[in-house]
Amino acid sequence: MSTTNYKPVNGASHADPVVIVGGGIVGINIALALLRERRQVIVVDPGIAEQRCSYGNAGSLSAGSVAPLGMPGVIRQVPKWLMDSQAPLYVSNDYWLKLAPWLTKFVLASGKNKVERISHALKDLLGSSVTLYTELLRELGAESLISERGQLQLYPSHAYREKDEAVWQLRRDRGVTVEYVERDDIAALEPSIGERYTCGVFLPNEALVVNPGRLVEVLTASFAALGGEVISGKVHGFDKEGGTVRGVVTDAGIVKAGTVVLAAGAWSNELSRQLGDNLPLQTQRGYHVSLPNSQVQISRPVVAVDRKYFVSPMEQGLRVAGTVEFDGLFKPPKYERAKMLMRSVTELFPHIDTSNASMWMGHRPCFPDSLPVIDRARRYPNVLYAFGNGHLGLTAAPMMGSLIADLVVAREPRIELRLFSTGRFL
Repeated sequence: MSTTNYKPVNGASHADPVVIVGGGIVGINIALALLRERRQVIVVDPGIAEQRCSYGNAGSLSAGSVAPLGMPGVIRQVPKWLMDSQAPLYVSNDYWLKLAPWLTKFVLASGKNKVERISHALKDLLGSSVTLYTELLRELGAESLISERGQLQLYPSHAYREKDEAVWQLRRDRGVTVEYVERDDIAALEPSIGERYTCGVFLPNEALVVNPGRLVEVLTASFAALGGEVISGKVHGFDKEGGTVRGVVTDAGIVKAGTVVLAAGAWSNELSRQLGDNLPLQTQRGYHVSLPNSQVQISRPVVAVDRKYFVSPMEQGLRVAGTVEFDGLFKPPKYERAKMLMRSVTELFPHIDTSNASMWMGHRPCFPDSLPVIDRARRYPNVLYAFGNGHLGLTAAPMMGSLIADLVVAREPRIELRLFSTGRFL
């Protein structure tokens, strides 16, 4: 691959700080990767941990999630989901017009040839995530944050599992180990699971972060200890001069920058629009319920495929996480979605104790083809984009950090980035 497109920006020097907008799991991985390149790095973040996806996600390191959300034939399922308020996917009544262009692109991205290309890109982005995290956390003495016991996905019938055969075959084609399991196998792996689920799939090479919020805290503390700077503030815009961004405008003033990395998750397009790049980024609002007294013991993430939710054994207790809700960045949570999760989990674990539950809602930043953007801003080449990982931000973050570091130091990226470009949309 030619490195022609990865030349340093004129006027930027190694002494100029790299300013990262966003201190979630992607932003902090990028920050650490750039410190390893001996760059001066500043992270600007509002500092409200609970607002980040990386605070409340299911904790799954899904290195084998190489199948995009939009698979061939998905168009036949979407109308049924969208007409049922209790379905895993829900669109608010007043959000349809805003969502329609995104849904159109989502369906167009689900063609067989496009799915093949996307799955190769996802393999490159996600495949080494467990290894990268393990190495990083071993250096920091925080290996206990990761549990490597695989992932169990469950179905209420063999017929239901057969409907997903294309997904599992695509994973096998990309080298993912996929093991079909039956009722006896499920009982041996997780005895607490109820009789509703009769078969499933075991993915032995998946892992779990047992406290995603604490993971970000540990990485941020390491970043600061190594000389990185964290500024608490909200970024409202950019200080621009000609074709260069000279700094970011925060509620505490302007933070000067030689290079800017935009890694603000679902809020990223609010800022990229100011740079001339209006991208089809949507928030897929997700919910979790935390059950501190569940009386259920499981050893790994368990997925109820028919209900589209994860159950993960966390440091804080059992976390039930899932659903997709389209309703915009600035609407209040609809906690009925979380209550729906709490009702559904009793089908999976009939004897579960749901008392003292707490609920949370977060914003997943999603593009219609299930791939993030990893690219330069078209009009401002000293601005880099690193957002849009959807449900896979936790898994993708270490490789995202390495790739952005490659671009900042004008090194050929370690994977092909064509499918992650802004040009696929603009």
